[in-house]
Amino acid sequence: MRYPSALPGVVLCAVVFAACGRPGTSPGEGPNGCVRSPTTFLSGIAPESGAALTVKVGAVVYVELVEAEKYLSWPAGTKPRARVFPWASARSSDPRVLRRVALCPSSGASTLPVVVYAFRALTPGTTTLTAPIAQVWKRVKPARRRSLHPYRATVIVAS
Repeated sequence: MRYPSALPGVVLCAVVFAACGRPGTSPGEGPNGCVRSPTTFLSGIAPESGAALTVKVGAVVYVELVEAEKYLSWPAGTKPRARVFPWASARSSDPRVLRRVALCPSSGASTLPVVVYAFRALTPGTTTLTAPIAQVWKRVKPARRRSLHPYRATVIVAS
């Protein structure tokens, strides 16, 4: 599902890169078995929230959550924004199919708060990746959190 206000508001995407082989041997893996975050999330392979994605066993799926600039400041005379990232941690509905893995330390710089999660496809099946809105943000007035939506994508792992 596409939200018309998502472009100026919140950017939510999941990116898939093939990362096959034993831990520590794939080009996308670090020396301690951690997974490197891509430096660029290409739009051609970044399904939005609500999309379905098919990957092969061994692939790594990245979920990138970016807090929009409009949530970083609050108009004078109003209650300050929640000092918490807008989303809770991303998770897989079936960790036997798609399991979260550690990200390697990165020196990537961004002007906006960004959180990236990595998940490895382990066995064939279907799972849903979700990142719900953080509890603190659910208490913010709806007009103030407009275009802030939970992240949800379906991932189908083929053999």
